[in-house]
Amino acid sequence: MSSSIHADHADLIIVGGGMVGLGLACALRHSGLHIIIIERGEAPVFKSLERDCRVSAIVMGNVKILQGLGVWDYLKKDAGPMRSMRIWDNQEQGGIRFEGSEIGEEVLGYLIENSATQRAMHKALLESDHVEFCSPAEIANIEWLEEHVEVKLADGRLLTTPLIVGADGGRSWVRQQAGIGVWERDYKQKGIVATVRPERGHNGVAYQRFLPTGPLAMLPMTDGLCSIVWSAELAEADRLMAMDESAFLDALNLTFGPVLGRITEVGERAAFPLIGRLAKHFVRQRVALIGDAAHCIHPLAGLGVNLGLRDAMVLAQEISDAKRFDEDWGEMDVLERYMKQRMPDVLSVMGSMEGLHQIFTGTIPGLKEVRGLGMRLMGNSGAIKQLLMRNSTGLSLPVPKQIS
Repeated sequence: MSSSIHADHADLIIVGGGMVGLGLACALRHSGLHIIIIERGEAPVFKSLERDCRVSAIVMGNVKILQGLGVWDYLKKDAGPMRSMRIWDNQEQGGIRFEGSEIGEEVLGYLIENSATQRAMHKALLESDHVEFCSPAEIANIEWLEEHVEVKLADGRLLTTPLIVGADGGRSWVRQQAGIGVWERDYKQKGIVATVRPERGHNGVAYQRFLPTGPLAMLPMTDGLCSIVWSAELAEADRLMAMDESAFLDALNLTFGPVLGRITEVGERAAFPLIGRLAKHFVRQRVALIGDAAHCIHPLAGLGVNLGLRDAMVLAQEISDAKRFDEDWGEMDVLERYMKQRMPDVLSVMGSMEGLHQIFTGTIPGLKEVRGLGMRLMGNSGAIKQLLMRNSTGLSLPVPKQIS
């Protein structure tokens, strides 16, 4: 690109206006940095019983992050509390019940529609004059130079920045342009999502039943509704999606059981392929990946967005510290600090999810009995269960401090 063309400078460019990209901007909105968020356009919201079909289980560690960011006040009215979780398998070999009170919390987390979280973050960003949205906008070209990145938009606008952040999802365009490969794991499953209405109140209990073909989660929403995430092998998922509403309700009730009485109503259904990904590098010179651009995990525990928000907070802190000490936050010395902090958490969660998937879908002789014994032992071991709960809810991790 010709340096004679006028370029607008940004201290940080974030590609992707989803929850994780917006979370990074929220964390830095009072830092004085000029931040540009580039987004192709507002994604359509797929409604099911008038609720966003895409939901996330925000664990308590991340709720505390959102509280610190000043986002939670805009969000809490839309949040369905998960006071406990019940897990059992297809053979009824045993079950585990997790209670928030066991780790000194009223709730384990909250189930929130993704679009509600994004709206709350947009409201928080209105507090700052330093965050600029380019939407709808597409990037025509990215050029990595020694001291900055040049970003040319499809409309001809030229931007420069010391650091570009890829927060643009599992099929990240930024990651591809940076030449970063991925390790990929195709689960050969689809996740079916929908909003349903049970006959009985859920009382804030999240249910997860593990089946040989994949887990079925029933997650508590506000107003007595539930969100289902039904992971199934491809042929079974296609069969379920092809059913009419009545037949699908029959299949759902037969599979889930009478825990909440009969499921009486189901909204529109959507299905998406389940593919695990891990970027071979989270950072390169002047580029950092966060959220699904860096890692995608199986949705059986709903922890994906939680990992992404923790990415955003750690990267925000490293950028803020670099600014304070007059460092170039696009240099590898700074970016490697972000990567080294995040890698243990990401690998631990990804390994745990893969282990659970194998344990509950494996067909090794005797695995069923071992699984049942393990679930009973865990249910009876207060110390092990509390450690697992604190790790899975993010409460064992430090809460990043407010960035200013």
